[in-house]
Amino acid sequence: AQHPPLERINLPEGFSIHVYAAGLTNPRSMVLSPNGTLFVGSRITPREIAQGAPPDRGQVYAVLDRDGDQRADDVITLTQGLNAPNGVAFRDGALYVAEINRILRYDGIESRLDNPPEPVVVNDTYPTDWMHGWKFIAFGPDGKLYVPVGGPCNVCDRAGEEPRYASITRMNPDGSDLEVFASGIRNSVGFDWNPATNELWFTSNGRDGLGDETPPDVLSRADRQGMHFGFPYCH
Repeated sequence: AQHPPLERINLPEGFSIHVYAAGLTNPRSMVLSPNGTLFVGSRITPREIAQGAPPDRGQVYAVLDRDGDQRADDVITLTQGLNAPNGVAFRDGALYVAEINRILRYDGIESRLDNPPEPVVVNDTYPTDWMHGWKFIAFGPDGKLYVPVGGPCNVCDRAGEEPRYASITRMNPDGSDLEVFASGIRNSVGFDWNPATNELWFTSNGRDGLGDETPPDVLSRADRQGMHFGFPYCH
């Protein structure tokens, strides 16, 4: 994995590709700070869980390109032992990290990369289910932090016991006013906003077990709060 066959990737004329940083364990989501620090979350894989690896061994990294040559000079492990800290977001000098059941915030992190502060627990009320529990997070144009909650199953309807299952939620940066923004979303692993209309565009992974093409993964958009996108009733 540290030596991918990049020569097999076909690129348009004028483009090139190379390894930017190596030596990270299960790197997943990334966010770039205004100062150029690349923060990287990670998650353990289902296969590793099945083989007995502890789910709370996740690391968060800071990757630095000090000389601006587009290759990393340092990879710093900020923290480890977290519960699938996949999601990372950056706002006002603070790094937000999403574990399965909580959101953490590391204030003034870039001045303390070698000695990170103790995190502030922003919100720890999310479900603890591991299946589809790891999260991608991002701040929206409304200044709120958007956090998905995947369905805790392949196909099921458990919204009656927990309305946040199979949804995208949002909250204020301090964790207050947590609410469901959109529902009926099996498992979103990435989203962004149209800069002209502020519409939320998000991915959702289709159910497993019916082959590689049915049902498809989808890209959807929500132009207002309260929309339902079908899971688990239709696709």
